[in-house]
Amino acid sequence: MRNFQKLVAVIALSGLCFAAPSDSGVKKKAKPAKTEVSADQIKDLRQAIEQQQAATAQLQEQLKQTQQELQQTRQDLSAAQAAANAANAKASAIDSTNVQVQKVQADLSDVKGDLAKNDATTAKVAKSVADLEHPNSIAFKGVRITPGGFFDLTGYYRERANNSGPATSFNAIPLENALSGSTSFGNLSEFAMSARASQLKLRLDGDAGKLKLTGYVEGDFYGVGSANPNQTTAWPFRVRQAWGRVKTTDGWSITGGQMWNLVTMNRKAADADAPWVPNTLDTNYVVGWDWGREAEIRVAKSFDKKFTVAFSAIDPSLIQNGLTYIGASQNGIAGILTTGSGNLGSSFATTCADVSTASTTAACSYTSTFSTNVAPDIAVKLAYDDPKLGHYEVKAVQRFFRDRYGVTKHYTDGTGFGAGAIIPVVPKKVDVIFQGLFGKGISRYQDSGQADVVVRANTYSYLASALTYTSGGTTTTVLPAGTIYATSTFAGAPSPVGTLQDVKGASAILGAETHPTPRFELDVYAGTEYYFRSLYYNRALGAPVATSATTYTQTVGAWQKLGYGIGGSNKAIIDGTLAAWYDVYKGAAGILRYGGQYEYVNRQLWQMSGVKQPKGIDNDVYLGMRYIFP
Repeated sequence: MRNFQKLVAVIALSGLCFAAPSDSGVKKKAKPAKTEVSADQIKDLRQAIEQQQAATAQLQEQLKQTQQELQQTRQDLSAAQAAANAANAKASAIDSTNVQVQKVQADLSDVKGDLAKNDATTAKVAKSVADLEHPNSIAFKGVRITPGGFFDLTGYYRERANNSGPATSFNAIPLENALSGSTSFGNLSEFAMSARASQLKLRLDGDAGKLKLTGYVEGDFYGVGSANPNQTTAWPFRVRQAWGRVKTTDGWSITGGQMWNLVTMNRKAADADAPWVPNTLDTNYVVGWDWGREAEIRVAKSFDKKFTVAFSAIDPSLIQNGLTYIGASQNGIAGILTTGSGNLGSSFATTCADVSTASTTAACSYTSTFSTNVAPDIAVKLAYDDPKLGHYEVKAVQRFFRDRYGVTKHYTDGTGFGAGAIIPVVPKKVDVIFQGLFGKGISRYQDSGQADVVVRANTYSYLASALTYTSGGTTTTVLPAGTIYATSTFAGAPSPVGTLQDVKGASAILGAETHPTPRFELDVYAGTEYYFRSLYYNRALGAPVATSATTYTQTVGAWQKLGYGIGGSNKAIIDGTLAAWYDVYKGAAGILRYGGQYEYVNRQLWQMSGVKQPKGIDNDVYLGMRYIFP
């Protein structure tokens, strides 16, 4: 285009050069023309014309090239336009294809959805048929009845025999320094098998408007009674739990009956059907675990499904370990009992030794399983639950004790504080467990069950024959034979006989419950219980000496140290346990489970004067199999 403009400009200039000059508009006088032109001038003019013609030809050639370039550009533009049109046509075809593909995919998705709905419907129908054929519960007049339980066989070996069945008597492990005794179990090992741990359960659930009602009963074969191991071990059935509960939609619940008490740590909130129970074959569980199953009324309130506050009144019982000493002139101490062994329970003091013997003390015998109590134990608990963080709780228990000696009643109380946690370190795989309790008069809630209180003793002096006085050949009886002189009547006695004195104690357990696979469980626990000294002092009287026919004197012995923590009292019990379970079968027919447990127990006594500290060590091995009802 620029070359074309140049060509036009050159032609215009050339025209100006050849054009004749115009008149100025003023007439002049004409001059005669010169008729003679030199040859040189003509030659120069021709050269100028030739140069102009050459420039014109060059410009025309450039114009031609420019026109050709323009034509090529137009052709390229037409080709590009055609390609664009073709591309648009292809794009339209692709868009149409995509729409068709999307429609097909939508249709396929609809078909898949219909298939999924059909599968879900089929599964629901199959489940309904299965539920009808094999129901989890039985419908009866608006109540769902769910049976449960398991059949159990446990075999066990103990290095030191204690003959308490599968429930180890932690507080009575035979002592090492008693191995030579002819009547001691400590010089014998022990092997036995038992089905007593088998349980039968029944649960009822129903809805009454906005209320949810639950009833539960559970029992095993640890009932106390005679059984002949020579032919048939016919252990009687006993009640473990029997309670009813009502729950409201706003978080309130009221539970009444025999249950794991509120001092027992929960897995969730403060529900009676969610206690934490160590999964051991030893049916006395683990030293350091705090628990009990007694009659109880419990009220709980949950907030935001995380916080729970609970209050309970628990059927009370007083444990007094060892012999209780009394004055022979009295009828004994009423309202106390002593712990039994294993799961055999405790006994109540009803009768006392024959006072006609020359013993310096009279020991009560124990024949019943109840103490006479003044008020229920009161327990409170605050629990926090989070699906990721686990279960945490703090608790307290208040207790009230009373006895009667002669015409006098004595009172004291006990208080305990505890805490616990179940922490899911690896969800559904590893839970870390901790719980502990500390206080006075709390031994009833400790696994080993030592002593809640000490009952202050009374020593006395006994006259086997009459005390006489001889003067001037005449013998006079000052005191008749069989006279008893109780310390309680002696001036300077530190406290009345029968006074109750609390025993302090502490317990703790740390463990981990793991599930490496859905069928395999491996648990480890370490626990301990410690019992503090609870001592008092007393004086014994010497034999009376007659000083006249009507008077006598008595010597006063040194102060004696009595109570809990002198020789023979348990100081600490330590337990280490490893338990494993494997489900051979787990399905609609229930669970067939095999288990094993190793347990180490170390029992330590308070130091006795001049004697090496007594202790007893026991190593136990358990093997068991269970068929758990579906």
